[in-house]
Amino acid sequence: MRRIVFLIFVFSLLPIGCKTTGTSAGPAVLREVPRAERVVLMVLNFRNTSSATLADEYRPWEYGIPSMIMTDLESIGLFNILSWDRIEDILEQQKFQSLGMVNEKDAVEIGRLAAARYSLTGSYMILNGTLRMEARVLSVETGTQLGASSVTGKVDMFFELEKELVIAMTSYLGATLTSEETARLSESIETRSVDASLNNFAGEIAMREADDLKEKGKSKLADDLIKEAKIRFERAVKHDPDYVRAKNNLAGLTMAIPMTL
Repeated sequence: MRRIVFLIFVFSLLPIGCKTTGTSAGPAVLREVPRAERVVLMVLNFRNTSSATLADEYRPWEYGIPSMIMTDLESIGLFNILSWDRIEDILEQQKFQSLGMVNEKDAVEIGRLAAARYSLTGSYMILNGTLRMEARVLSVETGTQLGASSVTGKVDMFFELEKELVIAMTSYLGATLTSEETARLSESIETRSVDASLNNFAGEIAMREADDLKEKGKSKLADDLIKEAKIRFERAVKHDPDYVRAKNNLAGLTMAIPMTL
């Protein structure tokens, strides 16, 4: 089974001073600009540099961390996500599909192929109950790094660390948040449960891989992954009954699959 490069492309950068909408509770939309005025930012999967004994356990965050970052960037109201199908087509055409983690040169090249202006990538490491996340923004046009940030804290504070990283990275994109916007963004939490988060993103990864197998005509293997995904989503909801993302994934999967699975 080929290893998937998880990519999220979003449009960003808006004039400071746009209106703020929504409420302080939930994923409020902080700003809005016309789609045509936004520029492209590419968010790649994060490299897992944890020790061998922990790498497998926390591997779902290779996709999960950038997914959380994407969700927060989108909630600011500046971003428009391109479809994964379109990005996957580009990767396959240019033979990037087998890459697991990309270096800066490849990140810039992929960004150029996708007509992105910026590329955001990073890494994370778990050590002795501590999580360290690093991220950097690259200019696709010049191939230079525009800025980098890192955050460190206890693993069970991953949701707060991810918020800190998002807030830091927006400054490199000309979209520094106001104190009010920062506070509102920080209040929007998907889940505070490490186990719920890891299980949910493991399920999402399984679903992506199942889709890939179906396209290759490997239905039996795909069905096995779908079963695994369902179990993962159920575990995520058990760990956190209020985890909306996991509940939506489980509900969607339950409606989509035969009762025999």
